[in-house]
Amino acid sequence: MRTIKKRGRLVVLILSVVISLYCIFIWKNVFEASYTPKCPQVDISCILNKNKLSKEDYSLLFKQTGLSKTAIDEFRLSSDGNKKILSIQNNYFKRNKIFREKLNPFTVQESILVNGSISRFVQMAPVKNGDILLTKSCYTFYWRHGHCGIVIDAKKGITLEALTPGSHSITQDISKWQCFPTLKILRLKNADQTKLDAIASFAAKNLAGIKYGIFSPKCYDDTKPKVENCSQMIWQAFYQFGYDIDANKGLIVTPSDIAESELFEVVQTFGFPPDKSW
Repeated sequence: MRTIKKRGRLVVLILSVVISLYCIFIWKNVFEASYTPKCPQVDISCILNKNKLSKEDYSLLFKQTGLSKTAIDEFRLSSDGNKKILSIQNNYFKRNKIFREKLNPFTVQESILVNGSISRFVQMAPVKNGDILLTKSCYTFYWRHGHCGIVIDAKKGITLEALTPGSHSITQDISKWQCFPTLKILRLKNADQTKLDAIASFAAKNLAGIKYGIFSPKCYDDTKPKVENCSQMIWQAFYQFGYDIDANKGLIVTPSDIAESELFEVVQTFGFPPDKSW
């Protein structure tokens, strides 16, 4: 009898520890819904008024805006570019309310609320064909697996995305990404736009309309995948042109694997810690 009681107490203890750890896991994931800079907001207008920016200038601007050198330079080509950068800085430091919507009984998607309504709050840097968009603002059982899409028509603002189980990969308006509390724009390093256009075109022609699969395998040959998820679809498009963008080269690829790939440079980050890839 004593042995049974001891085993019962042990089971209760183990369950209590597991439940406590899971509660901490839940709290951590809810708390980390979006990053807000811990450094003070400073006046960057004097830096933006310079004709030529130094490495230190770009570093400070990134910490203050989430915009990389690439994005800063692209903004500064337009007459109102500096004004847009200052506006992005102001939004970068704001802590927003978050709306949580269930996509299915297990998966939640987060959006930014402004005055009680979902808002296209994030001002995005100029994107190009082949750019990758990532967000951490989707989770299942509080695991922040995130979501990603690829820009297939930058001029029209069109992305290709694989969304949820039971659906097929479809095109989306890029404006939806402005509502996420977390956003990262990645661009392939040292690749000319012709190559990026080709990657985007391949994705649009070959990877649209495919059924969603949670644990979709990679296709290492020229065959069209039978199922795909958001990150495997993007991996497939880049692998077709000789780029393995899976950072850990595992059996499956996740949005965090793409975010951690050294093949990409960050164009813009919002809601992500600037010193972390994911």
